[in-house]
Amino acid sequence: MDFSAEISHILKKVEKEGDRALEFYTKKFDKIDLPAKKFLVQKDEWLKAVKRLSPQFLSALKTAKNRIEQFHKQELKRINKEWRITLDSIALGQISNPIEKVGCYVPGGRTCYPSTVLMTAIPAKVAGVKEVILVTPYKNLKDEILAAALYSGVDQIFSIGGPQAIAALAFGTKTIPKVDKIVGPGNRYVTEAKRQVFGVVGIEGLAGPSEIAIWADSNSNLFKISLNLLAQAEHDTDARSFLFTKDKNLLKKILIEIPKKFQNQIHLECLQSDQAIIKKINEIAPEHLYLAIRHPKLVLPLIKNAGAIFLGENSPVALGDYVAGPSHVLPTGRTARFNSALSVKDFLKWSSVIENRSSNNKKLFQAAKTLADTEKLRYHSLSLSI
Repeated sequence: MDFSAEISHILKKVEKEGDRALEFYTKKFDKIDLPAKKFLVQKDEWLKAVKRLSPQFLSALKTAKNRIEQFHKQELKRINKEWRITLDSIALGQISNPIEKVGCYVPGGRTCYPSTVLMTAIPAKVAGVKEVILVTPYKNLKDEILAAALYSGVDQIFSIGGPQAIAALAFGTKTIPKVDKIVGPGNRYVTEAKRQVFGVVGIEGLAGPSEIAIWADSNSNLFKISLNLLAQAEHDTDARSFLFTKDKNLLKKILIEIPKKFQNQIHLECLQSDQAIIKKINEIAPEHLYLAIRHPKLVLPLIKNAGAIFLGENSPVALGDYVAGPSHVLPTGRTARFNSALSVKDFLKWSSVIENRSSNNKKLFQAAKTLADTEKLRYHSLSLSI
C-alpha cells in the first residue's frame, strides 16, 4: 500500500468506525492504550498545569498572547466586514460571518510547541469562532501546551494526533466533534490527511518543511546571519535555508560559521545584481524572508512572494515565531505565490447580498434572460420573464 493509499485507509476507517478506530490507531502509532472516554482533557488539568509552571514562562506566554491578540484585532478592524452599493436599483454588497467550529492541530515531535497553540487559536477567537477544538498527540500533553490553550481561549482539548486526529475532526465521532475547518502544521502524514479531507472541511494550507531566505550584503552582521540560517535548519533535516548575496567573501566567512551537520540544508549563492536576487527570492517564495541589507525598506515593494518579511538584521525570524504578533503559521514550499499567513481572514466567510428594489428593470432582466436562453436553461429564463 503506497503512502497516499495508507492515509486514505486510515481516514475511511475513522469515518466508518469512529472512536473504536481512534483507539486502534492511538495504540498502533503512539503505543498508548487509551480509551475514547479519556481523549478529552478535563479543564481542571489545564488549571493544574498553570500552577506547575514557572512565573517566567507564564509571563512570556502572556506577553505573546497579548501581542498576537492585539495584532489580529487591528487586522479585523481593517477588514470590510459589510458594505453596500446600488447599481441600477439593485442593492449589492457583502456580509461576513465567522466560521462556527475550528480544529487546531498542534504537532508533537522532538519538542512541544505552545507557540503554535497561540498562533492558531487566538486569530480564530478574535475572528469570532464560537468553538475552537485543539488536538495534539497524547505524548505532547505537556503543561506548556495546556497553559497556552487556557490563555488562548481554546474550548476543548483532545489527546489524539496523526492522520486519525484529522479524520476525527473532519468526520466527527461520538467523542470528537466535527469541525468546519482544520488549521495548523504537522508532519507529512498529517499534511496528507488534511489534503485528502479538504472539501469535507476547509483547511488553511498544506504545511511543508520550514524554510528561510536571507538577503545579505557586505555590511551584514556575519553572526546574526548565521544564527538565522541555523534557526530554521534546526527544525528538522528537511528544513531549508537560503542565503543570497553579491559578496563572495561573505559566503566564504559564513561557511566557517555553519556546523558541519547543517551544511547540507543550507544553500549559499552569490548573484551579480540586486535584480537577480529579487528574482530568485520571488521564484522560491520563501516562508520567511530576512532582509539583512542596509536599506531593506527600499526593496520591500519589489518582494511579491514571501510568507513573512523581516526588515533589517535586528528583526530575527524567531521574534516572529513567538511574540511579534502575526501568526507564525505561514505558506511553505513556494505556496507563498498564492497563499498567505494564517490570520483572522482564514476564520471568516463572506456572503454576497443582492436585492432588486425596482419593478422597472426590464433592460437588466432582458440581458440576464438572453444569457439564460443562450445557455438553454429554460427555467432560468422563465424565472426572469415573470
